[in-house]
Amino acid sequence: MIWTYQTIEREGFVLQVAKNEIDGPPLFWIGSALYYPRVIPKEMAEQYQITIVDQRGFAKLTLSQKETREDYSLEKLLEDFAFVQTELKIPICPVVGHSGHGYMALAYAAKFPNLVSKLCMISTGPSHGSHMSEAEVYFQKEASDVRKAAHTENQVQFQKNIETSPEDFFIHYCVSLEAKGFYQIPFPSREFWKGIHTNKLAFDYLFGEVFRDIDVSEYFKEISIPVWICMGKEDFQVAPYYTWEPILSCFPKIKMTVLEECSHLPFLERPEKFLSQMQIWMR
Repeated sequence: MIWTYQTIEREGFVLQVAKNEIDGPPLFWIGSALYYPRVIPKEMAEQYQITIVDQRGFAKLTLSQKETREDYSLEKLLEDFAFVQTELKIPICPVVGHSGHGYMALAYAAKFPNLVSKLCMISTGPSHGSHMSEAEVYFQKEASDVRKAAHTENQVQFQKNIETSPEDFFIHYCVSLEAKGFYQIPFPSREFWKGIHTNKLAFDYLFGEVFRDIDVSEYFKEISIPVWICMGKEDFQVAPYYTWEPILSCFPKIKMTVLEECSHLPFLERPEKFLSQMQIWMR
């Protein structure tokens, strides 16, 4: 699959945008314009016209002054996405967010209902805060001894990596979670991160504070469009699928699918099952 790339500058942040050049229904995908084309399966890229936009955590800076937490506020990110969607004349369409980017997609759908027709949250827990304690409980209860041993080894290597290149903390952190986030272990996930720039302050603030304290129910109350949540049953990287149940009991129209034999990237690990479920929901 051939992806084309362009950049759009916003307030000192150079946002990359990736697009597959096919004639299909549009999808607006939030996250990293370099990472996601590497993990989106061809089965999906051959069916949908996908535009992927960087969030500021992955954007290089042209700012003369040092960036601040305010530069990474959720409101500013949402305005970036709306600007890109409008500038590129992407029609009202489904928005997709994976992992922590699912919260960005959720907030985007609530703030810009005129731009979003459906919301897809993939491998996103109810929060990155209190719910995450259940992820460790789930891991200790369900993970194999081989998976646990691999995770322990990865944590040792993580400490060495951040000492060597602390500026790549987020990448090292994600790679250190391979045994929790991939059904197949070991998995060479660092390949997906080659050449990707990260701004540590963005991830410290958004994932460490904003998404720690997020109340997804308040956003769901504002949304009237169809919502689909897809979780991998063996995803130990975020709060497990069953932590959604108390929330979704209050929102019966929201559909959740739990895919067997896959973890944090269900579209990569089980592309046919993922796509078939997505197509049912899209119809």
